[in-house]
Amino acid sequence: MTNRVSTRRNLRRRLSPARPGNPHGNLATQSVGTPAARRGRVPAETSAALAAEYLRNFHDAIVMLRDDCVCFANDAALRMFHAGEASALNGLHWHRLVHSDDWPRAHLHCGTPDGGEAARLARLEFECRSLDDGSFVAESTAGRVYLGGESVLMLVLRDITTRRHEDQAQRELRARLEERMLARAEDLRQALADARLADQAKDAFLANVSHELRTPLGGLLGLLDLARSRCADPNMAPYLEKMARAGKHLSRIINDLLDLSKIAAGRMEIERTPFSLRETLQRCQDVIAHRAEAKGIQLRIRADNAIPDRLLGDPLRLEQILLNLLGNAIKFTPQGRIALDVGLVARGEDQLRLCFDVSDTGIGMSAEEVAGLFRPFAQAAATRRKFGGTGLGLALSQKLAEAMGGRITVRSAPGEGSCFSLGLQMAIGTSAEPPGPAIPTVPEAEPRPGDHRHARVLLVEDDALNAEIVTELLHGIGIYPRVVENGHDAVVVLAEDGPGAFDLVLMDIQMPVLDGHAATRLIRSWPGFDSLPIIAMTAHALEHERQLSLAAGMNDQLSKPFEVPEFYAIVNKWLASGGAARVPSASSVAAPDATTALGRIPGLDVRSALARFGGNEERYREWLERFAAESPEEAQRIRRALAGGDRERAAASVHSFKGSVGTLGLTRLQIRAAELESAIRAGFDAVPELRQLERAIDEARREIQAALRS
Repeated sequence: MTNRVSTRRNLRRRLSPARPGNPHGNLATQSVGTPAARRGRVPAETSAALAAEYLRNFHDAIVMLRDDCVCFANDAALRMFHAGEASALNGLHWHRLVHSDDWPRAHLHCGTPDGGEAARLARLEFECRSLDDGSFVAESTAGRVYLGGESVLMLVLRDITTRRHEDQAQRELRARLEERMLARAEDLRQALADARLADQAKDAFLANVSHELRTPLGGLLGLLDLARSRCADPNMAPYLEKMARAGKHLSRIINDLLDLSKIAAGRMEIERTPFSLRETLQRCQDVIAHRAEAKGIQLRIRADNAIPDRLLGDPLRLEQILLNLLGNAIKFTPQGRIALDVGLVARGEDQLRLCFDVSDTGIGMSAEEVAGLFRPFAQAAATRRKFGGTGLGLALSQKLAEAMGGRITVRSAPGEGSCFSLGLQMAIGTSAEPPGPAIPTVPEAEPRPGDHRHARVLLVEDDALNAEIVTELLHGIGIYPRVVENGHDAVVVLAEDGPGAFDLVLMDIQMPVLDGHAATRLIRSWPGFDSLPIIAMTAHALEHERQLSLAAGMNDQLSKPFEVPEFYAIVNKWLASGGAARVPSASSVAAPDATTALGRIPGLDVRSALARFGGNEERYREWLERFAAESPEEAQRIRRALAGGDRERAAASVHSFKGSVGTLGLTRLQIRAAELESAIRAGFDAVPELRQLERAIDEARREIQAALRS
């Protein structure tokens, strides 16, 4: 058996023509391929006989053609073509065995192609005809062999009719399934349309019912007020008081329902009127303070003094949201403190982005509770039993925030309190002067006298633009800093030079290799470095970000893009020798007139940006050209990071981009970048914000390129 297999595998064979009495023909060998045959152990005639036996009994049909006619067919071929013996096939032209529709294709496989053997199709599927005029589909493989010393074409055929039928059945099944899927999709679309109609009908019903309830309830509350004012019976007065409180609570619920239905129906109108931010915060404090005092809870409300007081927006809706967040904080905080911090995220020429953080030390929430927090009437059963409420307040607040172009996000953990953050974009009013210290503000850094010509400063900044800006500003007061690109390099420099080598370190926060917070914590762990001033430079402007920097061991924070006076004030504060440094202001820097090309670009604060460049307009134009050339790649880098699921890298890229465009005075782009960063860090999809940023980049690039060419 081993010799037979070896012979089949290695034999290079020749076949003699079929003759009467030997219908299959005889195999003659050109050479015997087995080592045993070469050594004379197996005669050549025996090897040829074995090969002939193998071909006759091969499970696939084998047909050999000489001059386009059959000269050999094995047993499987006789059965395939319904031939009683080989003589029935011998001498037939291959046209007789192939359906006429397939002759043109089969000619390149079975016949003699015009291009010779190089043009032959080695494998082909075509329809065959049997001798009794039946038909079937065959898969054929063609190759040249020797038969009687002549080259003949050998076809190895396999009946694939069943497979073809199965494939056709599968195609028909797929077609039917696609039809069903399309029909199902149409049903789903119709069901969705019906659901929307039902939802609109529900909202209309809710609005009508709310209106109908408010009318008699208003009369009832008015009558209760009259009855309370005229009641002389001391036993009846407590009942009237409780009835009035219950009626007012019911009125608040109806108002919430009405507001929700208005928003859902698209009838909620958001005002755009001038108002005082600090007066709004003061009203919130006046309304909520007594509730906090009653529970012994410390209440703190403050706003960043960099925020202008006069804004354009809807003060009533803003107050409604803040009171709801503060009220919930008091409700779910048994003891401790509650804080409302208003921070400036980004500022443009006529727009700014604010973040209202309401934090507490209350009971906190699990991830499951946070997930359903903004659904109407959604409230944990245990919370509802213990604290009461309808679950409408937060749903309404989120809807109002979205109607105002903002969003509320939550950070919380059981037993660790909660922080609700409301992000809003608002227009700056006609007057940017704060009316007074009604609400505590973050104190400004006062300039301190100092002669800085011999000061030694280490600048740690990975962004080339920001590094150049800071270097130029330091040159303006006689300081020539040493510049490194990341926290790791800063740590190496300070470790080698020692604690007395520098008078001040300006440290960026988000950097590759080692970030600013980690580098500072490491530096502070070394002996002798506890008194070295380290100033954080970051695009984050919120108070909690400042606290993170202070907790890492930094002494102060400088928010990018910084104003020139603010920068010099920080430097004067922490460099403690000699006379005061000259602080140039933005108004003293000559900027392109508003009628020039750059001055006419919306959302480009040329005057402030030039002040950061020390009035060097040529250098400023060079960086604008770099922005126009490199900003599309920055957007693609952010998109790739989001697509790859690396949200941390995406947020870091956006953060760096936000600082760079802010330094260039591209205030609208800075606001868009801040919105995208907030969405990424909050865990949202962030695709809409990314698209808005990409559109804003394209628009800014076109306008800058046109202005620079003019």
